[in-house]
Amino acid sequence: MENKYQLSTGILECYPLYAIFHFNASVYDHEEAEEFVEIIDSHYRGRKCVVVSNREMAERVNPEVYNSIKSKSVVGIAIVSNNNAVKNEAIEEQGLFAGAFSYFQSIEEAADWVKTVVRSY
Repeated sequence: MENKYQLSTGILECYPLYAIFHFNASVYDHEEAEEFVEIIDSHYRGRKCVVVSNREMAERVNPEVYNSIKSKSVVGIAIVSNNNAVKNEAIEEQGLFAGAFSYFQSIEEAADWVKTVVRSY
């Protein structure tokens, strides 16, 4: 791990090719997205990465944040959960993100996928 950040919506663990976001807030809106993008773009300055969003339970993500707040570093998003409600949210969110997007049941599966995504950019 390169660094660990405490955000208002969870913990962000940054690795060379990806960041694991342990999302634990009840909402994720413009203010929270701005905080996230500022930290991730600062950490990965000049590098591409994939965000692995580890979601224990369904959370409300404002769909507008995908269009209004864009990261210079993030080329993919992996949603990780065993919760069916989270899977349904991920299906809805998938069409909102222009980069690679997938759903996994484990962080290990997502980490394997990350290598393929980052290599393609």
